[in-house]
Amino acid sequence: MSSADLREELNCSICLSIYTDPVTLRCGHNFCQKCINDVLDTQDGAGVYTCPDCREEFMERPMLRKNTTLSNIAQHFMSVLPNHEVGCIYCTYCDLPKVPAVICCQHCEAFLCDHHLRFHSKSPKHVFSEPTSFPENMRCSVHKKPLQYFCSVDSACLCVLCKQDCELSGHDLQSLDDAAKSKKKTFRNIYDKLSSKRGRAEEKIQSLKWHDKKINAKAMGITRRLNTMHIDMRKELNVLFNGVLNEVSRQAEQMSLTLMDLIKHLEIEKDELYSKMDHVGQLFNVIDPVMVIQESKGNYFCKEDEEEDDEYDKEPYVMDDLDEGLISETLDAGLSNVMKVAQEVKDWREYTDLLLDIDTAGNYLHVSEDLKTVYWSEKNWNRPETPQRFQSFQVLSIKSFCSGRHHWEVEMSKSVGWAVGMCYPSIERKGDLMVIGANSKSWGLWGFNNKFFLRHDGKQIVVSPQNGSCRRLRIDLDYEAGQLSFNERDDSVRHLHTFTANFTEPLHAAFWVSGNKDQENCVVRIKRCKKVK
Repeated sequence: MSSADLREELNCSICLSIYTDPVTLRCGHNFCQKCINDVLDTQDGAGVYTCPDCREEFMERPMLRKNTTLSNIAQHFMSVLPNHEVGCIYCTYCDLPKVPAVICCQHCEAFLCDHHLRFHSKSPKHVFSEPTSFPENMRCSVHKKPLQYFCSVDSACLCVLCKQDCELSGHDLQSLDDAAKSKKKTFRNIYDKLSSKRGRAEEKIQSLKWHDKKINAKAMGITRRLNTMHIDMRKELNVLFNGVLNEVSRQAEQMSLTLMDLIKHLEIEKDELYSKMDHVGQLFNVIDPVMVIQESKGNYFCKEDEEEDDEYDKEPYVMDDLDEGLISETLDAGLSNVMKVAQEVKDWREYTDLLLDIDTAGNYLHVSEDLKTVYWSEKNWNRPETPQRFQSFQVLSIKSFCSGRHHWEVEMSKSVGWAVGMCYPSIERKGDLMVIGANSKSWGLWGFNNKFFLRHDGKQIVVSPQNGSCRRLRIDLDYEAGQLSFNERDDSVRHLHTFTANFTEPLHAAFWVSGNKDQENCVVRIKRCKKVK
């Protein structure tokens, strides 16, 4: 059996399409389940049911049995059909082989292929449409004629008979095609306006997301700085109070030792006095006057024992107090250090976090979670491609500078394959002109294998760092003065070069980091950034 013959056998006689969920009646004929149910629904009030094919009658609504074998055959046949033939509507006038229809004539209720369309009447009463089934809404609900006209007054689609009534009323009529074209122009204007609004809404959303990101980054930076200052202040206060307490303890211990020595000396004297008192008490009972006189002249007694005043009433035994003046000096010296930290807390707005914008980072750059460290990664991060993203190993800072004086520091773990500097946000994101210093929109210091050079607008200036590695840099910006300085930062600051320019856009910090899987990669980390008064 040919494919065409098989298809004929698999067509439902009601919808003329390949079976969908085929079921079988008692007479043996098969239909789509929905098709036969619709037919039986129309026969509910007649008292008798008939098969659409053989007209066999059933006194009761027949039971429908699913034809599993036919369903499997139909599904398999559908799966091997070309995509354009699935659900295809065929020309009404073609016999075999069936040819897909390209247009539908609403007047004739016929589907036409290219061949039969050439011979079909082009009369205005023949309304053409896409080759779909004949829906009810394509016909007048009153006259059952094809809809051909549109009345702009009543906003209604009309058939030929309805048109006559509207013409008598003086209504403005159009053909359906002209009315549809006019509506499509209106839809186009509405679509363009909606598209413009959607674009502005998207821009607003991106702007708000960007602002939210900046707010969160700023809050994180402020929190980090305040926590650091809090720790520093607590540390200085602990040092201060420990120092004062140590001074108080030192003085108290020193005075205690002095007092203990005096007490020990007086204890010895007290014991000697007890001994003398005992001897004198015994003389009270001596009867022999000569013995009394002789004892009074002996070495045991001294002249001071007979005097009313003694050394215990003299000034040396009035003890001094703690030296509160010295304690106060220690406290004042410590407070000066605390005040330095307190001044930093007071001036905390002078410091800001210079965070990396991951939306600009090339796909082979790894950006740390705190957005302060970047290095080349063998892994492709497959970040979304946006107009802001660099197509090289480059990334910008979130924050930009458009006024004032600022300086920030950066550290490199190695001196191989890096560049740091500043650039305008309008710098290219693709091509040779996107890298730092290769264009008129960026200024940078490059390091390659312990060779260093400054670069701007494609021009290079070789520099020689004092320590030969340039592992730590300080970048100074004076926006109004148009000066961007690069300095080697170690125990001291050594000036390398100053670019002079008339800045016309905000400046972002820019970083370029290279690497490969066969060597240790350079890691660049941003240090603190400060606004200079």
